[in-house]
Amino acid sequence: MGAREEKIVLDFIAAYRDSWPDDLAKALEPLSEDAYYQIVVPTIAPVRGRANIQAEHKLMQDTGCEDQKHTMISYGSSDKVVFTERIDHSKRNGTWSDVPLVAVFEVNDAGQITAWREYLDLVNISKSHGMTVDELVTSLKLD
Repeated sequence: MGAREEKIVLDFIAAYRDSWPDDLAKALEPLSEDAYYQIVVPTIAPVRGRANIQAEHKLMQDTGCEDQKHTMISYGSSDKVVFTERIDHSKRNGTWSDVPLVAVFEVNDAGQITAWREYLDLVNISKSHGMTVDELVTSLKLD
């Protein structure tokens, strides 16, 4: 159940495994044109549309998240919904911090990712970067 969807999501997220992708547009091709991405549910509003998601990732890359990578812990699915547990590693101001999270993806019949939601402890992450939550959110310059 959901094996096709799991492969789509795992192949997609693998583009971010070792660093920021060299080509963000190519890395985001598995997303539908109208997909949405929510970096912190429920704290930060979703970004809608593949082009806007690409712009947000570029902005994050340029304004504080110098590098990132992740370690996949586990994954599973229920039909068209894929759950992943991973540890993202985020580099800010020359220091790496671990970001444990669960991400939930929805995949449509055409094999495109239509939703990407990340659930994480924003207070823990902020502290690991030596910032308050407000400082971290502001530094990301998310719209």
